[in-house]
Amino acid sequence: MRSISARLAAFLLAMVVLAGCSGSGSTRSAEGVLVPDSSDGATQTTVAPDDETPTTLPPGAVAGLEDFDGDGQLDPTCGTQDFGAGLVLRVPCTITAPNEPEQGTTLVDRSLYRMPGSIDVDLTGISGSLVLARDAAGARVVIVVFNSDNLFQTGSATIGSTDTVDGTIRLINRLYPRSSVQVRGHTDSVGTAAANQTLSERRAATVKDYLTSHALNATEVTAVGLGSTQPLTEERRPDGSDSPAGRRFNRRVEIVVRPR
Repeated sequence: MRSISARLAAFLLAMVVLAGCSGSGSTRSAEGVLVPDSSDGATQTTVAPDDETPTTLPPGAVAGLEDFDGDGQLDPTCGTQDFGAGLVLRVPCTITAPNEPEQGTTLVDRSLYRMPGSIDVDLTGISGSLVLARDAAGARVVIVVFNSDNLFQTGSATIGSTDTVDGTIRLINRLYPRSSVQVRGHTDSVGTAAANQTLSERRAATVKDYLTSHALNATEVTAVGLGSTQPLTEERRPDGSDSPAGRRFNRRVEIVVRPR
C-alpha cells in the first residue's frame, strides 16, 4: 500500500510539471534557457548560454559583432550598404554613436559619416576622424576620413602639408599593422563629372604613393577615385542656397583599413 502511494505521488508530480511547461508558451534550449515561442515571426531570439541575458533582435537583423555605443551589448545590424569601389558595410539597426559633421553642414541620406565613430583612438597629428564598421562577411573595417583641402591646393594633386598622412601612417603601423589598405579620393560636385573623376583618381594615387614610400606597414595598398559620386554632406542648404562648408566636407580622402 505504501509502494502504490509513492508511485501515485510521483505520477501526479510529473503531470503537474508537464502541465506547467505546456502552458508557458516556451521551449527549453540545449543550454537550459527558456525561450519564448514566437508564432508570428515578429522577433528572433538569440539564446545566450549560462547566465547571459537573451537578446531579442529586430525583424531581419543579424546578431551584432561590435559594441559601438559601449553599453555592454553587441549592436545588431540591419542589412548592408554599398559605398562604392568594393566597400560594403553592415549598418547597425540603431546608430547610437555616429560621427558628427562640421557645424553648418547636413549629412546626405545614408551618408557614410553617419556610421559609428570612435573617441578612444588617439588621432594626434591627424586632422580627421574615424569610421568603425564591419563588412558584409563580418570582418572589421576602420576608415580614416580627412579633408583633402589639408593636403592639396584647389585642382592640384600635389601634396602640400604631409602632417595628416604621416599621422595616419603612424596610426596604422601602431594599431593595424599588415592590414590591407585602400585609398579613396573624393571631390565636390563643382565642375564636370569627368574632371572630378580624374582629379579624385590622381589624388588617391598620390596619397597611395606617399604611403608606400614612407614605411606604411601594409600587405597591400590600392587607390581608387570616386569623383563626386559618394558625398557625405549636402552641397545646398534647405533654402536652396550654396553650402561652401558642405562642398568642403565632401572634398576628402578616405583610408580604408582592413586589419588582418
